[in-house]
Amino acid sequence: MSRTQPEQPARTRVAPSAAKLQHTRPGIVSRDAANVADILLRAPITERRKAFKHNLTARERAVVMMEVERATGSLYGLWRDTPSGFVEDVLGESLWSKQRAVLDAVVDHKRVAVPAGFGVGKTHLAARAAVWFTNVYPVGTALCITTATRFRQVQRQLWPHIRKVVPRAGLPGFCDTVQYKMPTPQGHDFVAAYGFSAPANDEAAMQGIHMAHILLIVDEAGGIAPMIGHGTNNLLTGGHAAMLAIGNPAMDDPASWFEELCIEGDDPSEPTTVTIPISSLDSPAITREVVPYCTDCPETTGDIHTLARHMPDQDWVDRTIRSYGEDHPYVIAKVFAKFPKGGGGIVVPPSWVEAAMSYEDPTGDGWHRLCDLGLESETAQHAVREGAWVRLGVDVAADGGDEFTVYRVVGDAVEFRHASAGAANDNQVSVAEKVLEEIHTAQHLAGALNSPHPVRVKVDQNGIGHGVVSMLQRWAETGRHRAQIIGVMVSESPSQDDPGAVMRPWRKRDEMWLATRSLFQPDPSSGRGRLRLHVDKKAAAQLSTPKLLSTTSGYAQVESKKAMRARGMKSPDRAEAVLLALYEPEPLHKPRRRGLLN
Repeated sequence: MSRTQPEQPARTRVAPSAAKLQHTRPGIVSRDAANVADILLRAPITERRKAFKHNLTARERAVVMMEVERATGSLYGLWRDTPSGFVEDVLGESLWSKQRAVLDAVVDHKRVAVPAGFGVGKTHLAARAAVWFTNVYPVGTALCITTATRFRQVQRQLWPHIRKVVPRAGLPGFCDTVQYKMPTPQGHDFVAAYGFSAPANDEAAMQGIHMAHILLIVDEAGGIAPMIGHGTNNLLTGGHAAMLAIGNPAMDDPASWFEELCIEGDDPSEPTTVTIPISSLDSPAITREVVPYCTDCPETTGDIHTLARHMPDQDWVDRTIRSYGEDHPYVIAKVFAKFPKGGGGIVVPPSWVEAAMSYEDPTGDGWHRLCDLGLESETAQHAVREGAWVRLGVDVAADGGDEFTVYRVVGDAVEFRHASAGAANDNQVSVAEKVLEEIHTAQHLAGALNSPHPVRVKVDQNGIGHGVVSMLQRWAETGRHRAQIIGVMVSESPSQDDPGAVMRPWRKRDEMWLATRSLFQPDPSSGRGRLRLHVDKKAAAQLSTPKLLSTTSGYAQVESKKAMRARGMKSPDRAEAVLLALYEPEPLHKPRRRGLLN
């Protein structure tokens, strides 16, 4: 995208004196203002911005901007070649170095790829690019299109920023949910920007859009389907068309469209494409870059702070690396803003876990929030279905584990219930009593949901787990609870092995992991898996930590706890309690044995 006019050497005097503009006749004011506008439009960006802010009064700036509008067709034409200047001068907001570099790259490149780490303000940045682009060209000649993997991301992540910025800065027009409408000189509303998402296989999604100036913003670019990504070229055929693709690198797709685009941006033979990575380590809170005060937070709080407050700090980076391990795809993508290699070697890819944690709760008849069921022990706000079965998974800190954990599954919703560490977990009676407490809570929930299914409790039977299972089964016989207690020996051979399956488990532990993987795996038709996760960060990290290996005979094998500890990872007790809650080693109702006369 070329600049509006060629840069000229800076003038020593950019504007007439204030007195001359304020006290001359209107016609002369207009003529002088037109001269000033012409000088500013020709001046280098730095000199222009300095002169506009410091050499002119507020009244003079307003008059000059009207002359700029006359010359360029836009009141904000002075900032056509400086998006960062628009954000700082017009929106009155602060930027740090990487944000400034990304915004200004859109002026000189047709494609700008930004692989970004966690918390660096990528969506905030994309929204400012959209507002800049729609305001520096004449209304009716420029169109900004925003897209993302899912419409929910468009609607609830990017567009709230746009809807906030437009009225706060006093910009022309108004925003609805995913549209920015601006008035034309004829008094009509022109849709200057809109957001949408397209199905992964929709070839026509990026066709049939024409405008003199087009900016395509691809948010959450790491999840964009290849067909949609490659279709963006259909919009970038004109001389004044550009694309900003920004997002976390894909964690489990080694051939994603976004990775291809980022590789292209690093290739010197592709001058129209540039890649500007922003890792979490670039955060001013870590680099100690001197950054401006934050102007985005409400002034009413009286809390004056710099932009660094909103950026990841070293403590967050250290904790993330400790939780996942330095070579984990999550860390490589979210911290270092790089594309993991061999991400497909993880049993449950991190993106599947993230998706399961972000799915919206269903609504309508038959769905109830747990906190609305009238049970004192149920305070969670996610929804569950009438008649859903309730299941518990218990890992009793055996086999080198360091936590006793309990997770619960209600229909398709997985939730955290208990975790404890220490010497108390060595007492199998105390552990069994805690599980019994969770059983009673689960039974009350099942009753409130009118579930026809008994509560099922799957317990890791290794170590002291054997004694816990025996006690729970005995308490069922004596009437202390009505749950079905199932002991699981993870070292046994799998109970459900299909010889024709692509991945055949080697042991029961592998079977459990593969069964859970199948529940997380997105369905091609809907794009989502079958679980909703309401769990803690530790469980989420552990679910996407073990590597998927194979034996010499071709069986699928999950990385052992010993191998995980060797690379600095803790025992995945929480994840395996989730696995136990989901795993069904036996049918809910065993079939009756048929007699000879049946």
